[in-house]
Amino acid sequence: MMQIKRSFSRFFRLGILLALVLTLLLLTGCDILLPPGPILATETPTQTLTPTATIDWFPATPTPTLLATIAPTAMPTLADAREGVTEVLISDDFTDQSLWTTPHTAAGNVAYGNNNLTLAAAQNGAFLLSRSRYTLSANFYLEFSIDTNLCQGDDQYGIIFWQQSEGDYYRLMVTCEGSYRLEVVQGGTTVVVHNWEVASRLRPGAPASNRFGVWVRDGQFQLYINDAFQFEENIARNRTGDLGVFVRTISGTAMTVRLSDLQIYRVSGE
Repeated sequence: MMQIKRSFSRFFRLGILLALVLTLLLLTGCDILLPPGPILATETPTQTLTPTATIDWFPATPTPTLLATIAPTAMPTLADAREGVTEVLISDDFTDQSLWTTPHTAAGNVAYGNNNLTLAAAQNGAFLLSRSRYTLSANFYLEFSIDTNLCQGDDQYGIIFWQQSEGDYYRLMVTCEGSYRLEVVQGGTTVVVHNWEVASRLRPGAPASNRFGVWVRDGQFQLYINDAFQFEENIARNRTGDLGVFVRTISGTAMTVRLSDLQIYRVSGE
């Protein structure tokens, strides 16, 4: 009996010991599962956005700068060119054969025709000049007709005026294809006053007939062809000199031009 009690007491103590061990194990396991400290909320980093350019879907239209309105320059008429004309000084029908020189050379010749002066070049590169006995004053209005009977391309005809020497004069050139140019020759050096420009209303080629008007007043030069204004330029003032007519072959090997119905008018200054 005593042995049974001792065994029971031993098992009882073992049971209590086991219970204590289990309790400690449970408590240790709970400590292992718990976090060591309070859980803090994880902060999500804020993304810094790079600013983008603002798109203007309706851009303002720039206000255009208005240019000053330039009134068109009125083209002079033939009546304007006659302003200041007082009287006819010379009317040449080319019946007086002492008024123009008539050279005869291998390059061609100049001869009087029926109420005209005919200049006939006979080779390429020829230059024929007929000088008149007329002296043009500082102010004048000149009209004349040119008939081209044989003429082509860049072949030229025209007048020289205010000639004071072999190397000092003004020269108006016209091509058979229909362009004109004004030059001044000073001391043998050519200076362009008005460069090549296509004429309006000029009848080009050959045969063709054209009427020219040259108006000079107080240093102003105006050219008219068949009553149509062509251009205006400033030239010398208070100058005088002789009048002549010329032809020059460039494109062709022969050229025939007739000068007729020439008038020179007195023009008063402003």
